[in-house]
Amino acid sequence: MKKGYNSEKEFLILKALKFFAESPYNEVYLREFARKSGLSLNTSQRFLGIFLKQGFISEFRRGNLRCFKANLDSIIFRHIKIVFSLKDLENSGLIDVLKDEFPQVILFGSIAKGLDDNKGDIDVVCIGVKKQLDLFEFEKKLNKEINIHFFTLAEWKKQREKNPAFYQDVVSTGINLIGEIPIVD
Repeated sequence: MKKGYNSEKEFLILKALKFFAESPYNEVYLREFARKSGLSLNTSQRFLGIFLKQGFISEFRRGNLRCFKANLDSIIFRHIKIVFSLKDLENSGLIDVLKDEFPQVILFGSIAKGLDDNKGDIDVVCIGVKKQLDLFEFEKKLNKEINIHFFTLAEWKKQREKNPAFYQDVVSTGINLIGEIPIVD
């Protein structure tokens, strides 16, 4: 018989992995990880072993303590981290609201690169006619400040010449949330 996708073990592994995705710069020792993640010590040790084997986290010693930290050098871990961030954005309802207002929306910055932490902000480029949006509700839900850069299509085309570093960052590392990334010819 095939095992169900939503098994409790798979949920716990995701919960444990999300712990490192949300606080990638924090160091944690084994017992602290077990306490903060709400997992038993044995389960924590087993999951940490899996994460180490996959290269998602790194291990080092502080005195007699085994400490663990997210491995941001792992491209796979960074992409997992991005997926968690995208799921949080989707769950907040922000993407649905932006979809109603803009034909093109691009997530960029540290979140799109998988390098953000829980104190970072959310950087978004919105291309359309509207120039203002009340985001307070979403900032509360996501517990992050949201910085939206509004452009009409004509204004966005000028960004390539006017602000090439910003333009290049958005088109090279941005993640299109709605529509396609608008690359200027």
